[in-house]
Amino acid sequence: MAKLTCHFYEEVKKKSKLSQEEIKKLMDIVRKELSFLIKFNIPPLPKNYERWFLIFCHLSETGKNLTDLEIIGFYKQVFDEDIVEVTEEKDDELAEKLTNIAEKLDMILMDLVENINTHQKSIDNHTRELERTRFISYKDLTMAVNKVLEEISELKKQNLTLKKEVEKYHEEIKRLQKELSVAKAEASFDFLTGLVNRKRFERAVEDAIRDFHRKNYPFSLIFVDIDDFKKINDTYGHLAGDLVLKEIASIFKFYLRANTIVGRIGGEEFCILLPGVEIEDAKKIAERLRKIIENREVKLEDGTSIKVTASFGVTQVKMGDTVKSILDRADKALYKAKREGKNKVDVEF
Repeated sequence: MAKLTCHFYEEVKKKSKLSQEEIKKLMDIVRKELSFLIKFNIPPLPKNYERWFLIFCHLSETGKNLTDLEIIGFYKQVFDEDIVEVTEEKDDELAEKLTNIAEKLDMILMDLVENINTHQKSIDNHTRELERTRFISYKDLTMAVNKVLEEISELKKQNLTLKKEVEKYHEEIKRLQKELSVAKAEASFDFLTGLVNRKRFERAVEDAIRDFHRKNYPFSLIFVDIDDFKKINDTYGHLAGDLVLKEIASIFKFYLRANTIVGRIGGEEFCILLPGVEIEDAKKIAERLRKIIENREVKLEDGTSIKVTASFGVTQVKMGDTVKSILDRADKALYKAKREGKNKVDVEF
């Protein structure tokens, strides 16, 4: 599990009042966090707020410049679970609500910072004026103090209004919480294996291609197909087939790195996205998985053991790729592996 530190968070928890610089740093982290939550439709619930604040605080303090996929991988390493998000088309309305709430909260936070800055400058000016004046009449002193008090009163009034706005949106978020938890489970994951579904996987590939074109950050794909799966279903039954699928999924979860994204994209087909991995290393990873599957036995309830093999197709992203082109290339490599006798790894450049 990756180590997560956020010294700033520990410091501000101990303080009853923050300096202007601390407020600016706090808001900078919060704005980056909100932007990320909006982009990936992650519900801005209290638990998510705190976790993602710690993530972005850590990245800020360590100066790490990670891609979106690496940030997601880092989150999975730290908290040992997938991100919570809403992704399906049927959840567009929920996602739009969350986006609107997050944007409004972002505006409120910016107004809050602006209010503090404006009034703080005015208060500082009045204070410096008093400090510069060695001899001051009682009347002038009273006026100066009253001005400072007026600024403080106005600041409190404006911030109270903003506080009520924030509370209103938090209540709306709570009302969405139950809907979102259901939508998340249905939208992104394959119920049987716990892996992401095809649509969610293709979205991850799309993000990875975007990072490659913008930042030249490479990645590879591995297509996996269980050999003779129909024969397993016909011989042992569909429940046995389900056990095989779950066993293969568990192998991927155990032996692959946390930032790897694995999807079940068809009946017995899986696809693996390896961020930052080039084709030669991807081929080695595929070969290792092939041997693990080959040597694994799936035990049925009646004590029967099933030996399973799988074929692998490997490719790497290249300039001009789309989701379709790279998936087609991986599929072509897989087809070659099948044609050459199955239980093999093949590569398509």
